[in-house]
Amino acid sequence: MDKLIEQWVKVDAIITDPPFNLVEKCWGSIHLFRQNEKDWNDVYTKDSMSYDVWFNQTEWISKAMKLLKKWGNIIIFNDWENMAEIAWELRENKANVKSLNHWQKTNPQPAEWKRRFVPWREYFLHAIKKWDKYTFNLDKIHHWDFIMWLTPWREKKHWKHPNQKPIKLMEELIKIVTNEWDTVLDCFMWSNSTWVACKNLNRKIIGIELDENYFKIANDRINGTD
Repeated sequence: MDKLIEQWVKVDAIITDPPFNLVEKCWGSIHLFRQNEKDWNDVYTKDSMSYDVWFNQTEWISKAMKLLKKWGNIIIFNDWENMAEIAWELRENKANVKSLNHWQKTNPQPAEWKRRFVPWREYFLHAIKKWDKYTFNLDKIHHWDFIMWLTPWREKKHWKHPNQKPIKLMEELIKIVTNEWDTVLDCFMWSNSTWVACKNLNRKIIGIELDENYFKIANDRINGTD
């Protein structure tokens, strides 16, 4: 982001999905199950999710806000436990936090079988840079359209990230907070679902990814080689 700031880049919206610090909260490993199966299928540890371990949830926000136009929107996905800290930091950087919202999953993937309730919701914060006018293309009360399945298999056939977002979800959010040919910044690209959604909707996008493995996945997806 430092290079973008030096170049005086400005974007119309930031839509991003930082690490959640989940590995530490789950005592060093996360065990995910397939639906209706009781055997352990996917195990994520501190080694396989090193990017998640002790990730600082707020230090990137001040830089990101410098790149956002005065009328810009920002949407941040995260674990519910981190949201108060993120909201506080947004306000410290002169953002107006509008609401805490959620994506309701119709087929959530259970973790720790028989030891916890299955979490059906994933949360995101919506904030704006303090300004009278900002883009919000909503012509009805938006209660139900964020109810959808996990990322379909056709989108994650070469998926390497445990929390890849569905393109449909990203498209819905992009349509609400941007207009055609606006520029979106994704500070944490991962497998690049935001890029695909932006291209489908005639939006420009700037993506940032520090992890070499995910950068390759994102780049392959851009070049159609995945």
